[in-house]
Amino acid sequence: YCTENEETPYVNGHIRPANKKEDRVDRRLVVNQRPNKRCVFVMRQKVNVIGDAIRGANKTISFVIKAENQADVNKLAEAYVEKGSVICADESVAYDGLHAKFDTRRVNHSIEYRSDAGVTNNMAESYFSRFRRMQYGQCHKFGNLYLANYANEAAYREDTRRMSNGDIFDDISKKCATTPTSRDWCGYWQGNKRNAERLTA
Repeated sequence: YCTENEETPYVNGHIRPANKKEDRVDRRLVVNQRPNKRCVFVMRQKVNVIGDAIRGANKTISFVIKAENQADVNKLAEAYVEKGSVICADESVAYDGLHAKFDTRRVNHSIEYRSDAGVTNNMAESYFSRFRRMQYGQCHKFGNLYLANYANEAAYREDTRRMSNGDIFDDISKKCATTPTSRDWCGYWQGNKRNAERLTA
């Protein structure tokens, strides 16, 4: 069967605390958060489920949304998750609506990382750990204009993580040879920049 992991990290939302304690604000409140803060939402499909042994994921898709919320999560699940699938998610209220249409299993991270029934969202966490490493170690920061592209690159890296460098090179070369010229990237260095960010919802 097909199972999906869903999880979200926030990007471009860090606010540096003020130097003096009396000048600091509650950064959890919406009024004190940055307006360009974005949420990366990911779904990963499990494969080779043999009993309780899960061998990983073979398909990763990512989306950029403004915030983790039920409306966007439900819309994406209905569009991309096959009926009859099992969805694994954390305790966020954004996933409450999924119970009405899918077999949804939750793990409460304030209590445990893996439930006694074996429910985790570790495959989503795995994606985000590599996504963060790409952000901090390679790209240093992600602008909102191209955040969806960075998220997609991380998804491709996850899906090809067990392939050799040569096979990955061949795969990318074939894709380049058969893909039409991109209007987004043709002339990028000559000033052809995207005018608006790409939000899924």
